[in-house]
Amino acid sequence: MLVTLATVDTVTWLSIIVKAFAYAATLFAVGSVLVVVSLQGVSERGRAALRRTAVLSALAAAVFTGLRLPVRASFLMGSTWDGAVEPMILGMVAESPLGTSAAVRLAGLALIFCILWRARAGRILAVVGACLASGSFALRGHALGEPQMMLGALITLHILCLAFWVGAFAPLVRATRRDPPAIAGALAHEFGRRALWVVGLLVVAGGLALVLLGAATPSALFSPYGQMFAIKLVLFAGVLTLAAVNKLKLTPALLASTPGTRRRFRRSIGFEVALVAGILVTTAALTTVSSPPGDGESEQASLGTRPAASARHTFGDAS
Repeated sequence: MLVTLATVDTVTWLSIIVKAFAYAATLFAVGSVLVVVSLQGVSERGRAALRRTAVLSALAAAVFTGLRLPVRASFLMGSTWDGAVEPMILGMVAESPLGTSAAVRLAGLALIFCILWRARAGRILAVVGACLASGSFALRGHALGEPQMMLGALITLHILCLAFWVGAFAPLVRATRRDPPAIAGALAHEFGRRALWVVGLLVVAGGLALVLLGAATPSALFSPYGQMFAIKLVLFAGVLTLAAVNKLKLTPALLASTPGTRRRFRRSIGFEVALVAGILVTTAALTTVSSPPGDGESEQASLGTRPAASARHTFGDAS
């Protein structure tokens, strides 16, 4: 897998980078909305900060999602920058599953702005937007395989669970900086209770999706896709380990106002953020240069078939 990454061109690397930022910004936007509506222990100042985070992240996600189209067009024109401004190629990309996914995501991100509307209707519209933005990840690539409806539901659920986890980082850190230890501990305890269900759904949805994609077979484990996915699993195991430490050790210490716990809790969250960032970059690379065995829908898979053959391709990766 590392050999494959070492041989890709500049446009492919740019695609990985843009995709990773689009993932991260979308998760923060969706997760901030989910945390606002589901965690009661967040203070009013914390909720105001989350609303700002949701809006700013939605703006960033829209920018990086939009950049996906010219970057993909450049790839189809033989990794030349001319493709990024070629109307015909841009039109083909816009009409592809990538274009559909981007349009749905942008619509969802626009609805997330309704989180600024303090009324119940604003929260409902923002949640609808969060679901649309998450569902956009299931509208292209190997997510379009059969059974499409089930795969789409599993991928959407997987994204929503991950987004909730990511969205809780900022309010937890903020609480340990600005709130009394007992209040910060209560928020961490509430998040920990929700996280038990979230982790279960995250693992079940991801596992079932892998089985349906045929990526859970012994042969798949030794493929480039399997090697990259193994890296994701190791990083995710690290996240779960830190989460267990937070819940079983640091949260009780916060509730007991043990000196130094808030600093250790923030440091643990910082490590979680770094691991999640690694997961997102790995996912971006995985869906760009590889695919589940037999799928053949990665961008790298069609490097030798552009632009004409690539135009008939489903325009690449899973999201």
